[in-house]
Amino acid sequence: MPEYAVRVGTSGGQVMEQTITAADDAALRRECERRELYLISASRKSDLARILRDASPFRPRVSAREFLFFNQELAALLKAGLPILSSLEILIERKKNPTFRKALSDIRDRIKAGESLSDSFRAQGALFPSIYAAALASGERSGEIPSVLRRYISETKKLMAVRRKVMSALIYPAVLISLMVVLVFILIYFVVPAFTDFFTQLGGPGMQLPLPTRILIGLADFVTSYGLVLLFGGLAASIGYSLWKRTPAGRLVVDRLKLKVPILGSVWGAYAVNQFSRTLGTLVAGGIPLVTSLEITSGALGNALYSREVERVAARVREGQPLWESLEKTGLFSGMSAEMIKVGESTGSLEEMLGSVAEFLDEEIDTALTRIVTLIEPIILIFMAVVVGGTLLAIYYPLLQAYGGQMGAL
Repeated sequence: MPEYAVRVGTSGGQVMEQTITAADDAALRRECERRELYLISASRKSDLARILRDASPFRPRVSAREFLFFNQELAALLKAGLPILSSLEILIERKKNPTFRKALSDIRDRIKAGESLSDSFRAQGALFPSIYAAALASGERSGEIPSVLRRYISETKKLMAVRRKVMSALIYPAVLISLMVVLVFILIYFVVPAFTDFFTQLGGPGMQLPLPTRILIGLADFVTSYGLVLLFGGLAASIGYSLWKRTPAGRLVVDRLKLKVPILGSVWGAYAVNQFSRTLGTLVAGGIPLVTSLEITSGALGNALYSREVERVAARVREGQPLWESLEKTGLFSGMSAEMIKVGESTGSLEEMLGSVAEFLDEEIDTALTRIVTLIEPIILIFMAVVVGGTLLAIYYPLLQAYGGQMGAL
């Protein structure tokens, strides 16, 4: 969503500059009203600048692991009876990440100025998850911030564990494919040119080089002649793709295609539903209204297609449609998930049923990943053998053919 640089006034008469994320100008005004801020001026930040900043590997960030440790420490300090400001002071001194330390210092200053803890974290923009500020707001209303933090920590650990399983299952195939690409590149760029003159002499009037060898020589000539063009072209294409993928339209296309990938698509889909169930369950358990929880959840999902559909689900639920029916209409949630959520809505135990859906999907993802790894390893090894073996055969077949002709002549 667009970002706005705003100047706002507080009820205490202070004027502050903030960055607020909102869908449009009307949503920006509603967000300021919700925070009890008087909007003085606002200017929309450049979408291109935001995309370039997000694509940069040097952009300020706080890792999920570092943020999880922070919450564990904060929960322990609050449980011990320390005030929020004193807890933040202790934690700020221990943070080595300058981005994190600066953000916490700003949060501390905002709290001193009268802002709530949740609004102070929300003011940091995309540096922290949107669900976190909402969970804190529910804890502030109930007076149970430590318990909300413990619930957030528990669900975050489970989501991180699922994500680690998915990424771990993809690392080995990615390494194998990368090694194959590097090996083929070395053969084509260094080995084949060394044989080119010899192949030319070998393929004289009395001998025709095999078609695979001629194709390989042509490919090697093209790569050696236009190597720099290919390198910079590939680099430019990679950067362009990375920037495009970070636009709303590009992210939607990529995430839609990910769900259609054979075998892996079902895992990405199950992970998105798992993330939805845990996030929504955490918010509902904190006493946040269902529609608001759905709107927050839509912004916390890692898949743009699911985010868009959950936004539509929130609109349907606001109009009075049951949650399970709205989810079923998206076509992205399995019948089992919708049925369990239906039971949860009917019995008033939606939080428990969302947890059950997430636990069931944990097992399903684990089983699917085990099956994928079992299948993909031999497939990639066979593919590597065909590509690398075919390349080597194209190089050495003329030599074997010539040697066989000489032996026949003898």
